Amino acid sequence: MLYHGTISRWHDDKGFGFITQDHTREELFFDLSDCPPSGVRPQVGFVVYFQRQQAANGKVSARQVQGKVFTAPPAASPPLPPLDYVLTPAAPRQHHSRVHGIVLLLLLTAGVAGYASYAGRSSAAPASRAIDTSRPATTPAATTAGFRCDGRQHCSQMNTLQEAAYFLQHCPDTRMDGDGDGQPCETQFAN
Repeated sequence: MLYHGTISRWHDDKGFGFITQDHTREELFFDLSDCPPSGVRPQVGFVVYFQRQQAANGKVSARQVQGKVFTAPPAASPPLPPLDYVLTPAAPRQHHSRVHGIVLLLLLTAGVAGYASYAGRSSAAPASRAIDTSRPATTPAATTAGFRCDGRQHCSQMNTLQEAAYFLQHCPDTRMDGDGDGQPCETQFAN
């Protein structure tokens, strides 16, 4: 007859322990050799089934200890995915990819429109800075005067009208001709 119990004490270094029988709360001795040869070592808390055997000295011990805990783990086979994972429809993913595509298209359109607006302003600004061809070019005289593009952009950084005119005609990113008529720093150097 098989009895039911729980391993209550286990001495792994000595290879023996005790099982507390469920109904009687009696502790019964058992040896590692009474367990199945699965390679799984007994541990406290394992639920087991066993046979009782009385020794010649009158003491009762547990023999042929069995239980699900002594089953060797299966060979390293990967667990199968849950069935609902395998049968997941692809329709929601298509919805997300459509939404992402629409958002991407809107961002691209906004970027192109922004760039076109920026490019329109950039091309309009140089056209308003028309070079006055009625007066002689000041390039040789200005160069001999010692002017050179050094990063200055504003009227407050200019010392003379000639210097401002040189910067306006020869240097990039100047901000000295607010009305775009080709005359730099009109308020500062008003005659």
